[in-house]
Amino acid sequence: MAFALLVASIVLLWRDNLCLFLVVLVEGLAVLGVWHDRSDLCFFGGMAVLGSVAEVVFVHFGVWRYANPTFLGIPLWFPLAFGVAALILGRLIHTLTKLLS
Repeated sequence: MAFALLVASIVLLWRDNLCLFLVVLVEGLAVLGVWHDRSDLCFFGGMAVLGSVAEVVFVHFGVWRYANPTFLGIPLWFPLAFGVAALILGRLIHTLTKLLS
């Protein structure tokens, strides 16, 4: 559900970077409210930084571009969205690993 909300937010609000930043920030805080141990916080932050750095490099070298960039070719909301998505995926993998072992 959290991932579907993130995707829907981006699809509906991508034209307004500040509004989408605030919406994704709230979504990120909600997800971190549920999963908030130290490893979750580190994973969220680390993936937000690494994902954003990779995107800046890709945009810089012309691999792709964003329709509404704000800084270094990426949208303002991108690092938060990448962190939220990574945290959701990380928790999904963690849960599946526990179920299968």
